[in-house]
Formats: sequence, C-alpha cells, structure tokens
Amino acid sequence: MKKLLTIGLVGLAIAGGIFAALKAGQPQVKNEPTTSTPAVAMPGNGVVVTYFTTDVRCASCRKIESLTRKAVESQFPDEFAKGNIVFQVINTDRQENAHFIKDYNLVSKTVIVSERHDGKETGWRNLQDVWLKLNDPADFTKYIVAGVHASGLPARQ
Repeated sequence: MKKLLTIGLVGLAIAGGIFAALKAGQPQVKNEPTTSTPAVAMPGNGVVVTYFTTDVRCASCRKIESLTRKAVESQFPDEFAKGNIVFQVINTDRQENAHFIKDYNLVSKTVIVSERHDGKETGWRNLQDVWLKLNDPADFTKYIVAGVHASGLPARQ
C-alpha cells in the first residue's frame, strides 16, 4: 500500500510539472499594440466613463470594455454625440498613466465614472461590480447607466 501511494504521489508530481511546463510555454494574453484610447476631448461639463486596464487582458477584460462602450454609446446617444459623455480606455501599465492607480485607489481593472464641471473633475465612482455583472449584459448595462445617471447625466428616454 505504501509503495502504491508513493508511486501515485510521484506520478501526480510529474503530471503537475508537465502541466506547469506546458502552461509556461503558452503566450500570455496581451493587448493589441495600443490599449489606451487616443486622446479624447474632455467635456467641460459632463461625464467621463473610463475603463482602466493593463497590458495583460483576458476575454472577460475585453468583454467589460466592449459592454461598457456599448452601454455608453447606446444609452446616451445624444450626449455621446455632443461630447457631454465620453468613453475612454486607459492602460495603467503605461508609465504616464500609473498615477491613476493612486488617484482612484485602483486594485484591479475597473470602470470609473467621473463628473466634470467647469473643466475639472468634481467627483467619481468606481463601478467595480462590472466583474459580477459580466455574464448578464442587460444587468451590466443597467449598472453602467445607473453609474452615469448618478453623475447627473439623464438617462435615455
């Protein structure tokens, strides 16, 4: 029995080593060459919806970006067209964007909705629950809309 257990444990260790070696050989999921939105004009008075990401992005990360963009563009079409609400993607792995980690107390990829008045940010909220709503696009959209609406931008009629 002891010998059988030893053989089993050695086999398990070998299988784990093989799995780790195979996994290490796989490329990490990386972004396209650019992950930050080209510079967007910030509204003097309005709302900025920002998806904060990093160089390494999984399918869920891409889905959050896509669903957030779709929610902003489809639920606030007039305000989006006028530039009163903007959507942007910022990669915090880039040196020039690293300050956002401290500015917004970021601990993971997330969506931040910030209010702007007279050209200055006057408040913001972290919509961290995008991760919990990811698999329900309708609920996800409602969550984004509620975050934007709380910033003072009226919802689509």
